[in-house]
Amino acid sequence: MLPAREATRYIKANVMFPVVFLTLFSQAAIVLASLALPVLSPAAAPDIGVSASAIGYFSSFIYLGAISSSFISIGYINRFGGIRMLQASLGLAALGVTFVASGQITFIIAGALLIGLSYGPANPTSSRLLVRYVPRNLQNFYFSVKQTSVPVAGTLAGFALPVITAFAGWRVACLLCAVACVGLIVVAGVWRQELDTDRDPMASLSAATGFRAIALVLRQPRLRRIALSSTAFASLQFVYTSFFVAIITQQADLSLVVAGAAFSAAMAISAGTRLFWGWIADLFSGSSVLGLLGIGMGVLFFALYFVDISWPIALIFGLSVAIGVTAVSWNGIFLSEIARAAPADKITDATAGSMVFVFAGGLVAPATFSLLERLTGDYLTGFLIVAALAVIGGLTILKQGAIASH
Repeated sequence: MLPAREATRYIKANVMFPVVFLTLFSQAAIVLASLALPVLSPAAAPDIGVSASAIGYFSSFIYLGAISSSFISIGYINRFGGIRMLQASLGLAALGVTFVASGQITFIIAGALLIGLSYGPANPTSSRLLVRYVPRNLQNFYFSVKQTSVPVAGTLAGFALPVITAFAGWRVACLLCAVACVGLIVVAGVWRQELDTDRDPMASLSAATGFRAIALVLRQPRLRRIALSSTAFASLQFVYTSFFVAIITQQADLSLVVAGAAFSAAMAISAGTRLFWGWIADLFSGSSVLGLLGIGMGVLFFALYFVDISWPIALIFGLSVAIGVTAVSWNGIFLSEIARAAPADKITDATAGSMVFVFAGGLVAPATFSLLERLTGDYLTGFLIVAALAVIGGLTILKQGAIASH
């Protein structure tokens, strides 16, 4: 019979890879559902009866749902368990993207809200499972692996969905996203009994825990500055992922497949750069790397405004990748800096509270970007505001890091 310590090590090794698989691909499937309409907007917009630039409102409804579910997700995870909440999130995402496939505006709005509701529990659920089942000495690496879910989803969205649309239509592409979510629900069910042994049937479902987490972030000056800067970074990231394909097809007259490939290339490379920037941050300073990424993403994103039909395709791909390795690669360092700035016994609360600020960027920025384009007839004002906020956020974090080092 194995000693207790050896038995624990054996159990963790036995379930670690299923946990990593489920957390990575469940979150990737949810992100894929959220990206389906933004990536396919040039094809879908005429059927829906809106302009491609109106897709920003869809993205904002997603993050309205995400903020709403963030307030209550901790209690539900505690009561029902991490795997059950992953299944619930996947179910909401599947239903939401199915609604989107209807092409009816009312159902599309409802679908966006459902996809958003699936977002809120995804990060804390994954963190709970990874902390419990991955050995402590491997957690940094596997947390980084899990964080590649966004670029994994972006790569699939950029390459696969436009090709499926070309052959079968954008509605079929959306429905296949729903099928992927349902498939993962079935796979997760195999492991539910073994992995959800820590659930508490008496756990409170009150939203008060969410409000307390936000209050914690606002009370601590360092946490507050990082969180507010993350709103600026997230605003740029979500505008980029929501509008890139639409902007490139309009301004550079590229096909949906080519524009999707440029977006997908950025997502694929950013999966590796998330790990690279984390390594650099460990070698030097997390706040310095995060601040420089903020400045870099602002400058590069503003350059996107000047893309037109005279630009070579290679240069457009290069700019897309450059934006991707900054605007889609900051998240891991941000979470690490939040954990570093939070009291040791409040890391979970600080993380949950700070994610509300990230989702706030997704709620406000895409809709504002769409509105400004509609009011002015041009994207310039939106580009200026989003880029400037990211640069200001980067400078704020650099200043904070300089103060902390003295």
